[in-house]
Amino acid sequence: AEPKAECEIISFSDLTEERLAA
Repeated sequence: AEPKAECEIISFSDLTEERLAA
């Protein structure tokens, strides 16, 4: 997996967690 792809996945996970917490 490319580092960039991992960064995008991490960002997506963070956004999802924020929405769930909201």
